[in-house]
Amino acid sequence: MKLKLIIAAASAFVILMTAIVVIPIIMKNEPPSIPELFTPKNGSIDLPVNIVFSWAGNDPDGDSLKYDLYLSTEKDNLTPIATDLVETSFSRVLNYNKTYYWKVVAKDKKDSTESDIWFFSTENSIPLKPYNPTPKDGSSNVPVITTLSWQCEDLDGDKIYYDVYLGRSIDTLKLLASNTTENSLEVNLKEDARYYWKVVAKDEHGGITYGEVWAFQTKSLKELGTPFNPKPTNNATNIETNVKLEWQYAGKEALFDVYMGLNPDDFTPVAQNLGYQFYELSLDPGKTYYWKVIAKSDNEEKESSIWNFTTKPLENSEIITENATETQSEEDITIESTTIITNEPTSTLEIIETTEATEKLETIPQKEIQKEIIEKKYIHTTGSGMGMFIIDVTDPKNPKIINHVYTEGWAVGLYVKETHAYIADWINGFVVADITDLKHPKKVAKLKTFGKVYSIFVKGDIAYILEGNSGMEVVKINKDYSLESLSYLDLKGTSGRIFVEDNYAYISMGYDGFVIVDVSDPRIPKLVSFFDADGFAYNIVVHNNIAYLADGDHGLKIINVKDKIHPKLISKLTIKSEWGRVFYDNNIVFYAKGEKGFALIDVSNPEKPVLLSQIDTKGFCYGGYIYKNYLYVADGENGLLIYDISDPEKPVFLSHLGNLYLQNVILEIRK
Repeated sequence: MKLKLIIAAASAFVILMTAIVVIPIIMKNEPPSIPELFTPKNGSIDLPVNIVFSWAGNDPDGDSLKYDLYLSTEKDNLTPIATDLVETSFSRVLNYNKTYYWKVVAKDKKDSTESDIWFFSTENSIPLKPYNPTPKDGSSNVPVITTLSWQCEDLDGDKIYYDVYLGRSIDTLKLLASNTTENSLEVNLKEDARYYWKVVAKDEHGGITYGEVWAFQTKSLKELGTPFNPKPTNNATNIETNVKLEWQYAGKEALFDVYMGLNPDDFTPVAQNLGYQFYELSLDPGKTYYWKVIAKSDNEEKESSIWNFTTKPLENSEIITENATETQSEEDITIESTTIITNEPTSTLEIIETTEATEKLETIPQKEIQKEIIEKKYIHTTGSGMGMFIIDVTDPKNPKIINHVYTEGWAVGLYVKETHAYIADWINGFVVADITDLKHPKKVAKLKTFGKVYSIFVKGDIAYILEGNSGMEVVKINKDYSLESLSYLDLKGTSGRIFVEDNYAYISMGYDGFVIVDVSDPRIPKLVSFFDADGFAYNIVVHNNIAYLADGDHGLKIINVKDKIHPKLISKLTIKSEWGRVFYDNNIVFYAKGEKGFALIDVSNPEKPVLLSQIDTKGFCYGGYIYKNYLYVADGENGLLIYDISDPEKPVFLSHLGNLYLQNVILEIRK
């Protein structure tokens, strides 16, 4: 019995000791595994500030886990930004241009485990676009000595540096100040002149933001004048029924409205917003007409005296013919009225060619009547901002303004195709004018665009529009000439003119060279490639896959663009100029040099361009157009110049048409 008790006691002891040892082993807790970090990846740079942190974790015992997320810009001082997370992801908006360190701590009910420490960097916040300009965009009567100012911020507090550009047209802006930290700049300007300017904001990390192009008009020191010295002279008699009204004017730049009537107390407007000082119309015979002219500028108007003249009465033979037709009311006035339209700013020169057959009796033996084809040539141009001028250059030695299309905005760009003019009207958008009848042009369509319009190229029924310095808008021209926006391609820093050949658009980008855009599907334009230039790319024209680039003070560059993805430089010709614009015709490149006139270059061998001649004009040569051995030059405030370039090595000056401010030449021929 005693033995049994001893055995039982020993067994109990063994069982007790086993429990003491085994039960703690069975009840021991295993800590969570080391969390595995996913995003943001270790060492990542330039990440968007909206960061999503993600990771994975597990527990050997299958316990539920919670997580603490630690983050700091100091590796040795991580602090929790979220605790007791059940999910394995967390998002947080961080600061720009910072390097962050992060880790995750996984926790079960008893233990915790830390991950490795990873790091990443957020992207730099480029400065915001400069805004709130002074003078205000589109303002007038700005003092000639004025201070340009603007506002701008940088979200990550970086110091901002500014480049300030100013010029008389949107794509001839010159650098006034570079890397200034001040947000104002005093300038001394010309009176009664339109200026364009922009600000480029930069931070110390290479971030760049291009500001919009703003515009203003300086105050004229001259007063608004009163029209005087009429033709026909006051009280004149026996005036032909097809009469040309003329008057003189002295004062600041103005537009003119013409009024006429059979009674000095009852006038009818016959023409409005004329940019020149004459008007042609057809009247009835044997009547006395009263007329006056109103000059206007901004909100100011000045009215001329009331003048009168009497038209020539009918001859006896004409009276018989007249009596055979329906009698006109005595109060009827037959006046050939011009419809004036309103448009926007940049400058464009364009030639339109028409033909008309006239019979000419030749003194030949057979005395046959033969037809002689007379070529009529017209230039369409913008530049002063007052709209589009139509100039008859049929006689190159005697160019004449024949009409004017007033625009509501500041007309800065133009493309003429067949019977219609497409006008870049700055803040007024994209305007279409029917010019089938040059004596009666009329506005037929308008589109308010995303940005300010300053360059247009039309191909088929599609218009390609450069807006501000922000991008390209593609617009459908419907059969009734209504306009429909199809797409927009964002392109920061666009400059100069747009050119389209085949299914590709070529867009100059200033210091960034030029870009090629695939526009085969106008609803989805695609950026194909960049070509970096040495200077400042002002404009580009393309012929048979050869591009001619005006590269500012680096001169002419000739580039093979057959391979759109890899444009290749063929050759270059150094031309001393702070500005540049090119036009190509029949192996001759016209190179506008701004204040230094222009040059003519032989490019028959693209690998070896040859400088043929250079002419220093009196104005600022913005551009030109070549047609049948004649060169038409837009010379800024100096107006229109015409040269005979039958021998391009020795251009012969033919004529000059002044009192016009011509810029940014874009030309087209209509047959």
